[in-house]
Amino acid sequence: MSFLFYLLIFYALGIVLWITRKYDLFTISFIFGISAVFLGFGGISAFLYLILFFCIAEGITTILNHKHEKRSYVNLLGNCLAGSAFLVFGQITAGLASISAAFSDTLSSEIGRLSKKKPILITNFKKVDAGVNGGITILGIFGALFVSAITFIFFNFIFKYDLKATLIISIVGFLGSIIDSYIGALWENKGYIDNAQTNFLATTVAGFIAVIILAII
Repeated sequence: MSFLFYLLIFYALGIVLWITRKYDLFTISFIFGISAVFLGFGGISAFLYLILFFCIAEGITTILNHKHEKRSYVNLLGNCLAGSAFLVFGQITAGLASISAAFSDTLSSEIGRLSKKKPILITNFKKVDAGVNGGITILGIFGALFVSAITFIFFNFIFKYDLKATLIISIVGFLGSIIDSYIGALWENKGYIDNAQTNFLATTVAGFIAVIILAII
């Protein structure tokens, strides 16, 4: 595919985000930069998976929660910086597992908001108010599992990835959403870190878990 084709995709994505979510040009430029890293170092499959993440995350936020604050470049760095770094250093599976973790956490959080039951805190399983960091719901867990299923289908059936790599990306992505909740309950609730830092730590840990699994099996 030609450079012009990818350029048109970038512009189309930017226009959609500007019209539907009113993103500023600075944030859109970050999206372009991250997309270019995924395309250049991860290939077309990594690039399209990132686009899939963006589209579903923004789509479900718009549909389910119109008052949700727009994601800024800080949010993008928190979710995508670790994955981008893994790709740059040649750890393709780890980079994709990292983004899968961000994808799973995002969908888990958005769908979990629909739960009619109070979430439980992942560290002690006590009921907490909706919106408390580290609070998990059955509905949210199913959201993360749904992302794992999408990820498996995307890489195994569409792009014919190696089965081992596909399983690692899918399973570690789900684990990453659990790790994110745990970090949020442990540190974010106490004010030690913010949400973007929680996301960065969780996606980084997810990527390193993928690296370790690859080294063992």
